[in-house]
Amino acid sequence: MRHWLFEETLPLWSTVGVDERHGGFHEALGFDATPLMKPKRRRTQARQVYAFAVAKERGWEGPADRLIARHRLHGGPGRTDKGGWVRTLNIDGSIADPVEDAYDHSCVLLALAHAHMSGNPDALRLGEETFAFLDAHLEDSRMTGFLETSDGEGERRSNPHMHLLEAFLAWHKATGERAYLRRAARVIGLFRSHFFDAESWTLGEYFDDGWKPVAGEKGAWTEPGHHFEWASLLVDFAARSGQSELTAFARKLYASAVANGLNRATGLSYGAVSRQGLPLDRVSRSWPQAEAVKAAVALDGSGGPDLKPRSRRASAACSAGT
Repeated sequence: MRHWLFEETLPLWSTVGVDERHGGFHEALGFDATPLMKPKRRRTQARQVYAFAVAKERGWEGPADRLIARHRLHGGPGRTDKGGWVRTLNIDGSIADPVEDAYDHSCVLLALAHAHMSGNPDALRLGEETFAFLDAHLEDSRMTGFLETSDGEGERRSNPHMHLLEAFLAWHKATGERAYLRRAARVIGLFRSHFFDAESWTLGEYFDDGWKPVAGEKGAWTEPGHHFEWASLLVDFAARSGQSELTAFARKLYASAVANGLNRATGLSYGAVSRQGLPLDRVSRSWPQAEAVKAAVALDGSGGPDLKPRSRRASAACSAGT
């Protein structure tokens, strides 16, 4: 795994994956490693910054500082008049979609936290500006989480909140300031009160403005990958806050995903299942398999069963799937 990451993946994306003409990073590469001329999503730019910053933390000797410094998080046309970040840029860096999206801002905040930890001189200031925008324009006026976009329209989703929780925990790690744990605690409160279903041990995805599950199939939609992802974040928050009871929630999410969310023929996670375990999306993407490994590692040694064999099986299933 280390060889693949450090000798193959990072050298590829740190060279061919960089848009030397227009700045930032290419949205995608073809299977022949040729850049695909697609609009650049904010989350892609942020995730590449995150990846290179973490690579530096893990000992990569490549040009991480230069790559982070040339990101599209410094301002310019990617910023809005309100201090937020646009959703999508055209290839040349002009604005394609000016919407200020909560999910995208969670990715920006996560990237900036790790850029700050890697020594980038602009990351702390940009993080503070982004938090100011978040509080002023994306926070629900009723103090019940965050809006999907700054216009306040549309359904409410648990997923942006999960990624904001991840970003808040990263900023706590980066600065040691408990204010970020308090931010994280508000998301945990929503998890307890609305996201988690105690009867089925599942986590909902789509809600109305009052945090009730939406009608129809979407209200019953759950994603095993997000169960795994929430499990590892709950373990992280429990360790930092002392709220050890959250580990029990993490185990329930993990158990639910393993019991009802796996394709028994392949061992891979489905894209989505109903609260009763009926497959709704049979596609097995890469990221839920990685989250399954991450959750098993996080939960192993937390007082429950030995999850090392489960982690190895998940890794093997993902490798076989590629």
